[in-house]
Amino acid sequence: MMQTMNEIIEEVNEDLQLQANLLLTNSEQQALLNSGLLFLTAERIKPYIAKIRNYLRETLQEDRVWTMYKATDISNNLLGFYTLVLNNDSNCN
Repeated sequence: MMQTMNEIIEEVNEDLQLQANLLLTNSEQQALLNSGLLFLTAERIKPYIAKIRNYLRETLQEDRVWTMYKATDISNNLLGFYTLVLNNDSNCN
């Protein structure tokens, strides 16, 4: 089934709300809609990261439309930010 980008963003929002009680702001949703990427600071995501991690571990990648990566500074290994990424195989038009 083909999903529009708006439907995919709605699914991401629903996943984050149900699984981690995280509500994306309008500007965060717009950034995700525009690029398929959303950069989140460690401070922004800290209260939710454990539940998000559990959800991602327990849910097969083919059953979700997004994933999340952690970026660290390579010079000192300090956490920089998290990136929420829409899966490349999400069928959207």
